[in-house]
Amino acid sequence: MTIVAVLAVVAIGYFLLLPKTPVTETPTDTASEAKIDVNAVCDGALAYMTFPDGASAEAFLAECKEGKRPEVIEKYKADLNLGAGAQI
Repeated sequence: MTIVAVLAVVAIGYFLLLPKTPVTETPTDTASEAKIDVNAVCDGALAYMTFPDGASAEAFLAECKEGKRPEVIEKYKADLNLGAGAQI
């Protein structure tokens, strides 16, 4: 019982004497500064899509990286709430 009391006093003292660090807020609206890596987005799109064969997947990937699949980028921006300000 004495050990528990000593540990409790030490724990309370530790938290009372611990230097308090100020909490700084980070900006949450970084959509205007966001840069999108098209290669990473297109590669990531393969995770939620299905293709009948590897050639179809490779063709999709090539089209996506060329910018012919804007719906993939729009879905990515919508999923992350990046807004219209995010740039490629």
